[in-house]
Amino acid sequence: MNIPHIELQEGSIHDLILQLQEKYGGEIKDQHYRLSHDLMDLEVRYFRMTDGIEITLNTVTFHKDHKLTIYGNNEVNRHLCFRFSYQGDLMRGHLKDETKVELSEGMAIFDTALTFDVLMRKGQAHQWLGVRTSTKVMESSFLMFSDYFGDVFNTEKTWMIYDHMPLEINLLLKELFDLKKLNKPVPVENSLIIARASEIIGVFYERILSRKITKEKFLHQNDLEALFKIKDDILSTYELPPSLEEIADQYGFSVSKLRRDFNNVFGTSIHRFHQNYRLEQAKISLAANNLTVTEISRKYGYKSIAKFSYAFKKKFGKSPSDFQS
Repeated sequence: MNIPHIELQEGSIHDLILQLQEKYGGEIKDQHYRLSHDLMDLEVRYFRMTDGIEITLNTVTFHKDHKLTIYGNNEVNRHLCFRFSYQGDLMRGHLKDETKVELSEGMAIFDTALTFDVLMRKGQAHQWLGVRTSTKVMESSFLMFSDYFGDVFNTEKTWMIYDHMPLEINLLLKELFDLKKLNKPVPVENSLIIARASEIIGVFYERILSRKITKEKFLHQNDLEALFKIKDDILSTYELPPSLEEIADQYGFSVSKLRRDFNNVFGTSIHRFHQNYRLEQAKISLAANNLTVTEISRKYGYKSIAKFSYAFKKKFGKSPSDFQS
């Protein structure tokens, strides 16, 4: 398939914006980068809190199928990156041609030594919050980070920790992406973005630190790419995923390696990961209050309302009807 190929080199947000501007044009003005091109419409709202800490609000719509490669950097200008997807999910291994569900929103933390190589589809829209912190800042100002996650930069292997998007963060992201409708002065906007981004990272930390973070989180790039293809496959339908043995055989893993590696990236088993996604999406739908509990139960693949209610209450401590009311 002969499609356009966008190639970028990892670095700071400013580095990435300059690469895009050199290749495709666009305007940088007042902490915004805007690009209108045959391939995409892109808007990036960005600023630096201090030298080495950057926050961005990103909106992009793709007009043509194209391949996107962001080459990892494990030498100079290396960063720790947080990404929180409000619409769509750029953390993908591949795209299913046939899918019964919308693109999943997710959130992740990773080292920019990681290379991304994904296919973007015409008509796809994505919005996400990004926070990047340089290695220099991490080593000088976030000394406790290594106590929880290890020495994540002094390795040639890649790593990522991924989780589903919970309602709490979804609502905070909505507030951020609605900011431009309010026409606040730039200093007020910046303060609100810093406050909400800090709160979002706090919720994310609370979720992932409940996991057991091990030294085995470091993976080869090919293994990590395969795990994200598995994620895409199992989240392409609300029906139960295949057995662990079937998935391991399809992707060339041993069962024990698949179980260990998937747990290190996604924090749980494949089947629990799939169920958690359905329940998190159901919770967001219940909060919107535009569908009944029965409709939401069916939408997310539960044939029995009783089973849906039991699973929801077990995870969130309230029944779906009590939560919605």
